[in-house]
Amino acid sequence: MLTRRQFIIVVGGVSLAGLAGCGGEEEASVACAPEPITDGDECAVCGMFIAGFPGPKAQACLRDGRLLKFCSTSDMFVWLLQPDSLPQLRQAYVHDMGQTAWEAPADDAYIAADTAVYVTEQPLLGAMGPTLAAFGSEADAEAFLTEHGGRQLAFDEVDVATINELARSYIERSM
Repeated sequence: MLTRRQFIIVVGGVSLAGLAGCGGEEEASVACAPEPITDGDECAVCGMFIAGFPGPKAQACLRDGRLLKFCSTSDMFVWLLQPDSLPQLRQAYVHDMGQTAWEAPADDAYIAADTAVYVTEQPLLGAMGPTLAAFGSEADAEAFLTEHGGRQLAFDEVDVATINELARSYIERSM
């Protein structure tokens, strides 16, 4: 026969297991796709309006169903590199600059951020100044590098030092 304490532990464990199972089903049923950028959309990092600025934008679908929009790929990485961000993330998206114009990125040119090839230390400016150009193919990234220069990175190679270098280059350009 179970003691009162053992009974409470068993009932609590079964309840937690049931809740854990429900969470996975709820997450799977929430849609996760980028949405068009509209005039009222604000960047989740800096708070500025996103529409009308050049360069690649980004979006992040969270596990709770929310969608965060970013005015640039660099702001997306500022958010992603925070310790509490990755556990919330389901999927991030960036504009494929091999498929859309730098001056006005198209809403149908988003690709998964973790599969993109990035070019940093390049001269084109995004909404917040220097940013990472994102490409869906290595060939498009190489063509961009040939024309504009820069350094190629994979998603998991972008780190705090990369973002800090973008900020430093913006300060140097402003002086």
